[in-house]
Amino acid sequence: MKKARERRIRKLESALQSRARPLAIFRYGPIRYLLQGTGGERHIAIAKSEPTALANVEHCEFEERMGPVPEAHHGLSFTVYLSAEEQNGNSR
Repeated sequence: MKKARERRIRKLESALQSRARPLAIFRYGPIRYLLQGTGGERHIAIAKSEPTALANVEHCEFEERMGPVPEAHHGLSFTVYLSAEEQNGNSR
């Protein structure tokens, strides 16, 4: 009976671990775009990242780059791009 209970507990723990999701990261900061008229595929990348006092929140500087998105950059995050006016507190 004890071994059956231990197997059941291991099975439940395994099921719970498989449901665990990685934490989402909230990133915000200003963005620099490529010049208009630049052709081809583009993506937005993090140029600089700084931690904040809050867990899972990062202040970043973003820039638009040429080419496709690198595979390593797919992750669970929420991103807010700020214009220069919004960054300085002068939103419309």
